[in-house]
Parts: sequence; C-alpha cells; structure tokens
Amino acid sequence: MQHMSDHRYDKLTVPDDIAANCIYMNLPNKGHVLLHSTAEEFPESIKIFEKLKDHMLIPVSNAEKVKVNGALTCCSVLINKKANI
Repeated sequence: MQHMSDHRYDKLTVPDDIAANCIYMNLPNKGHVLLHSTAEEFPESIKIFEKLKDHMLIPVSNAEKVKVNGALTCCSVLINKKANI
C-alpha cells in the first residue's frame, strides 16, 4: 500500500483481528484521532491502543454491528472536507 501512495504508514499489531477494524483521522485542532473497539470487547487490544500517547482515543462499541457481520469501517462515511469551506 505504501508503495502506491505518497503517505507514510505505521503498522500497529493487535492480538484480536477484529479489533484492528478501527478508523484513524488527522483532524484540525484535534490531531491524531483513533476510533476503536471498546475494552469490554477486546481488553488485550485496548492495551496496545493505550500505548498511542499522541492520539485521542475514542472507543466505539461494535456489539450490535457484529451480529450482522458489520464493523466500524463498513458503517462509516469519511468526508475529505477543506477547512475553508
């Protein structure tokens, strides 16, 4: 992926595959933000997320979405909006 992009990517490995389904955003006035699963769902993976000291961490429950094979990323719409609009 990095070979086809002009962006730099960092790899973060979590013990639960489903917990890797998270959303990273770089927001003006907020910085690095990570939407991720809750501690109740994946306590071991949360320990890894908590090591990201320079990120705002926002836990989001996936409990209901998992029942219909949904996940955080497939239930999201990301909009690239310029700040001056």
